[in-house]
Amino acid sequence: MINTNGGRFGGYGFYLLKGKPVFVWNLFNLRRVRWEGPEVLSPGKHTLEFDFKYDGLGFATLAFNSISGIGRSGTGVLKVDDNTVATQKMEHTIPIILQWDETFDVGADTGTPVDDSDYQVPFKFTGKLDKLTLSIEEPKLTPADEKRLREEGQRDNSMSQ
Repeated sequence: MINTNGGRFGGYGFYLLKGKPVFVWNLFNLRRVRWEGPEVLSPGKHTLEFDFKYDGLGFATLAFNSISGIGRSGTGVLKVDDNTVATQKMEHTIPIILQWDETFDVGADTGTPVDDSDYQVPFKFTGKLDKLTLSIEEPKLTPADEKRLREEGQRDNSMSQ
């Protein structure tokens, strides 16, 4: 395990499985979306990257009384040494937060597995992990985004009356 946040009932895992890089999103144990490198990594140092671009406008949309943008789709790209090895669209994300009763781990999984068919805990990483970087870029709402969200919020409110 390189990094995991969540487990059997929701979350993600980034790990090596039989020498191949794998990133798995577990959507509430209903579906798992998987990115896997096609080849076993050669011995030596490698840079692994998973980049996810969310299609929604993010958590800020709650300020506009709208669920637009929460749990929407996105595209994930798995890279090895700056080369794309897997790209896939994910139709839905986990809205708002990941599992609160699971663990955030680096180098092993101390909670439940993200995918029981791949590994069992603690699934310790046996290589050398020099650095792990997580970066989160919050969506920037443009004035046009804010206008659209206000209009959607007004429409949603009028429909619920």
